[in-house]
Amino acid sequence: MVVVFHAGERFDFSLNDDGIFWSSEQGAVKLNGKWDAEYTVLVPVRSSGWMNILAADICMNVSAKIIALDDRPQISLGDCAADVGNFDIEIGGGVLPWLINLFRPEVSRAVKSAIHEQACNTAQSILLTNFNNFLLTLPLHLPIGQNFFIDYAVEENPNFTSKYVEAQAAAEVVYDAQKCHPEKIEEWSEADLVPKMTVVWMSESVPNCLLKSAHEGKLVHFTVGKDIPSVASYLRTSCSLISICVGRFFKKLRTEYPDQYIDLYFHTYEAPFVHMQNDSIRISSTFAIDFYINPMKEHSKSLARLVLSSSSSIIPEIIENRFTGNLTETQNEIREDFSDIGEIPQTFLNLFEKVFTMTSRVMVESVLHKGVPIPIFDNVTISGASEIRTFEKYVRLNADFEFD
Repeated sequence: MVVVFHAGERFDFSLNDDGIFWSSEQGAVKLNGKWDAEYTVLVPVRSSGWMNILAADICMNVSAKIIALDDRPQISLGDCAADVGNFDIEIGGGVLPWLINLFRPEVSRAVKSAIHEQACNTAQSILLTNFNNFLLTLPLHLPIGQNFFIDYAVEENPNFTSKYVEAQAAAEVVYDAQKCHPEKIEEWSEADLVPKMTVVWMSESVPNCLLKSAHEGKLVHFTVGKDIPSVASYLRTSCSLISICVGRFFKKLRTEYPDQYIDLYFHTYEAPFVHMQNDSIRISSTFAIDFYINPMKEHSKSLARLVLSSSSSIIPEIIENRFTGNLTETQNEIREDFSDIGEIPQTFLNLFEKVFTMTSRVMVESVLHKGVPIPIFDNVTISGASEIRTFEKYVRLNADFEFD
């Protein structure tokens, strides 16, 4: 038998309270085959011939739901119906063609029933099974660039209405193979919400997980040295009586390392922490500043360490598909952690804080610039008209998409 199938030329997808409804129209199938029969006219007679069948204007209606299984989405098929609008059958051959054509109605009903059954069986056993098997193979640890990953899990079955699909999934953005334990949010606010294309509620545990991963991966660090003209003179171990430099405060630097420079190595001392409150976000960070003789790569021992604690207010923003923030104000506090070059006087700490306040701000902004990547397709961007609102322990993104 030869089968030629033409898919429907019209497709329609819609939503209702029972799930997704899919329909196709104007499908067609053409079958060419042979038949064999045995009948008795006084004596047994065997006969055979050919058969041409054309079924056109096939309408197929399928309903389905998306469910959660093993933290991944799965499709569950509901009702399935296939109707044949136009049907034509031609039977030929045999020694008594007129007798064969007596069975045309029975053959037609059997073929129509077979088309209906086969169409729904195909949707269930081949298309649906293969697609669900594919979904089950999807990794739950997805790369999103620069060794960052998103860990996700579909926790509950989506809810369907005639206008939208509501789905809930847990997701974390992590670095490399790091793991986090997100805090449970009991209720996500919909206050003053006029939904756009998508609404996302993000717990503060998501950026905190990212910042923890960045800290443990030693991603936030930089060195301030003599190649920065604005602070080069301050980093000298020796200077005149009328000048101010690091060496003026530490005799050991002047005597054991004369006429040299200090490299200041800034890095996270503890994982930065984001606290989301109603209409505000604060980020608390603690940085270590290690003192090395320049060049640092040739002098591996840290001579002293200061700890700089910083608290900053942030206005959340979406930039280039990343959840970032704009720094508005910062408060700093500095203290000694250890010193092998003598006691660190308070006057030095006060002066150091004034000189390097801008440096701490740059460090916080470097953390913010990395942001939290929003995992979407490459040719999709989040519209600048999207809205961000902060609540206690989470933020709400109400966004439209733009397609390139």
